[in-house]
Amino acid sequence: MEWIRFCLTAVLVLAGLAFCCIGVYGVYRFKYAANRMHAAAIGDTLGISLCMLGLAISAPDLFSGLKIVLVIVFWWLSSPVSSHLLCRLEIFTDEQRDEYMIVHRDTLAHEREAAGKAAEEAQA
Repeated sequence: MEWIRFCLTAVLVLAGLAFCCIGVYGVYRFKYAANRMHAAAIGDTLGISLCMLGLAISAPDLFSGLKIVLVIVFWWLSSPVSSHLLCRLEIFTDEQRDEYMIVHRDTLAHEREAAGKAAEEAQA
């Protein structure tokens, strides 16, 4: 039984490290900040979660394993949200975004119209 836990832990940790390395490659490969943020968010969320799941399996007792699982849940809830907010900040502050983000310009105009209508309805 101990060998199965060890092998499963090793596979999960190595898979997590592989996803982290792929994420690092994506950060250096992509040209635009939004693409780099996406690669970083996916790579670190999945990679670190797999590594920590491996650690939870090899934990000495159930309570330690459950604490690691709670950290994984917190990581899955917080990391994509923070990456999304950082990416939106970059998009709103980038002056050259119209050169490569035509779809975003249309979406931004639609969001501003909807926000204006909502503000008018709230005042009425």
